[in-house]
Amino acid sequence: MRRRLILVVACLALVPVDGMSQAASGHLEGYIPAVANAEGLFDSSWTTDVWIYQQGASVIHLWFNPKGQDNTDGQSMVIALDDPVVQITDIVGSFFETEGVGSVHYLADGPVTVVSRTWTPGPEGGAYGQTIPGIPVADASFAGSGQGGALRMLIDQKSDARANLGVVYVSPVAVTVAVEIFTADGQPAPGDSSFDVNISAFGMKQLNDVLTRLPEGEREGLIVRVGITSAEGAILAYLSKVNNTTNDASYQEGFRFAF
Repeated sequence: MRRRLILVVACLALVPVDGMSQAASGHLEGYIPAVANAEGLFDSSWTTDVWIYQQGASVIHLWFNPKGQDNTDGQSMVIALDDPVVQITDIVGSFFETEGVGSVHYLADGPVTVVSRTWTPGPEGGAYGQTIPGIPVADASFAGSGQGGALRMLIDQKSDARANLGVVYVSPVAVTVAVEIFTADGQPAPGDSSFDVNISAFGMKQLNDVLTRLPEGEREGLIVRVGITSAEGAILAYLSKVNNTTNDASYQEGFRFAF
């Protein structure tokens, strides 16, 4: 099934559509860029729940793409969308019956809006987490789109928090991605602020605590830019900032200037 979708993914990634308006009106194909059933830093334990709102769709295919591997041959799970909203509790552990961190690729036969929450129990009860919406494939950054088409995220470097950078690859061939971190004035940040990431087909990588590449200190308004340096392919990206004491998290989707 995945091989039959390769052309669909490639074409949608290259269409110059307003991704925000498409997301608001529903879309056929997209990704939840980060899902988990895994232990994390500072005594965190992450679980992802998912809600699928169908807007005319009757079925949806879901693939779990574990991080750090080639997922070309992944098999889809199919859900009938009999109700307006379908909830999946612990999509990685209970639905896909596995564990770890990755992304979820979905394709429906009609428009859907997909929303997820990745959460961890709080140190004194309750839970902390972040809402991560499904991103249409048309919002991806693609090879050859230039600096305007690269994905950007903003972050403050603080001693009491960590920042996790995720890159999700939505194409069927391996790719090299350039990551660059700039200060608020647009200059390269100090330290190891420019590096490459290699990602396999339909792969996903999350770089935990990415700002440890910079010297210690507090810096406001850092810009993280992610773009493809290979000749083909398309990516999505996100940044998750997590408080080290409570594990409270906030999510930011990578945005591009050019469409």
